[in-house]
Amino acid sequence: MKKISIALMLSLVLSLSLSGCVRYVELSDRAIVQALGIDYIPDRNIYRISMQYFSQTSEGGQNQIDKTQPNVLKSVGEGDSILTAAKNASILSGKDLLLSENRLIIIGSKLCNEDLSKTLQFFISNYHSHPKTYVCAAENTAEELIDIRFKEGYVSSQRLINLIENASWEGHTVADYAYQIISSLCNSTGSAYLPRLKISEQKTDGTVPKESGEGQKGREEEQETEKTIVLDGGVVFSGKRKSGIIDSDAATGLQFLSNRMAEYSVTVNMEDYNRSTITLFSVRTAITPGFNEESELYFDISVTADGRFDERGGISETDTERIISVKARAEQEVTALMEEAVMQIRDNCHSDIFGLEKALRHHYPGFVAENKKNITDILLSAPCIVKVKCNTFSLGLESY
Repeated sequence: MKKISIALMLSLVLSLSLSGCVRYVELSDRAIVQALGIDYIPDRNIYRISMQYFSQTSEGGQNQIDKTQPNVLKSVGEGDSILTAAKNASILSGKDLLLSENRLIIIGSKLCNEDLSKTLQFFISNYHSHPKTYVCAAENTAEELIDIRFKEGYVSSQRLINLIENASWEGHTVADYAYQIISSLCNSTGSAYLPRLKISEQKTDGTVPKESGEGQKGREEEQETEKTIVLDGGVVFSGKRKSGIIDSDAATGLQFLSNRMAEYSVTVNMEDYNRSTITLFSVRTAITPGFNEESELYFDISVTADGRFDERGGISETDTERIISVKARAEQEVTALMEEAVMQIRDNCHSDIFGLEKALRHHYPGFVAENKKNITDILLSAPCIVKVKCNTFSLGLESY
């Protein structure tokens, strides 16, 4: 009994001593970060972190949301490392940082020239972010994007998250989480892709057009505009650093190349000035390496998809010839998008973000091992042959 009593006393003393070492912080005393921007200032050799964090205000109860007040605040910190900048941002805000709810990291244009893996590794090693945290690049500084607040919803950053997710679903950009980008950077070319955000002036609902009807007396009031954020192509990385910028067409082609296209609509202009639209779905992309008769490496990139006519453009159900013609032109358009993406991403930016190395390792691991030292040059110089096959249906019936 004495041994048991002594053991209990020791465990009690130990638990009391340990509890004194742990700092307890109320949730209301934390900065619940929703969006975070990181900039690098080369001439001062410092990092600058800008963050939007959620402000808890009460509405008849503890920790409720006051819909009549702004619920997003900003804090900024600078330091000679990302960790120091984050700590200084915490000190200036007077709150502990809570990044477990953060869903968006914006990388400033100057920081894109640095090692991207080190920037993202910080959030995994030090501040554990939400597993579904999107990463994007800024046209200029990340802070100028963080400064823009949106009216939709309680949290301003949700507008940008919706923008990225919807663009990805519509086939206009590849949207990856932080851990997916770090995994991509581990290939031999150190390749990655980030959607690019920029500020744009857009007209507001306050604009009264000149041709407005009776009551406005045909006058044209001063056009009001406001700043918003839009997607503008993407930033390509090679060697873990920024190697170039691609436009929106190449970003769409990248969706096809990386086998991430969920659905995509192609509009074809016909000879009689009508338009026909085919929506592709069940899109499947396969990258298969091979060797020609001269033992030279090439990549066969094939896309197969089902399609439906969302706009017939006057084509009858039995007009097989025109249906086949529209289908062929839609295939040509997708092929052109993919070839443009290969040119801008691989040939111009020297990046492999659509999986050429992965396909080569899968089919010919021995070849990769034998050519390990110059595998990057081999991947960047091998021809890519793009083929697109669309199986269209019209009104639910096969049309050819």
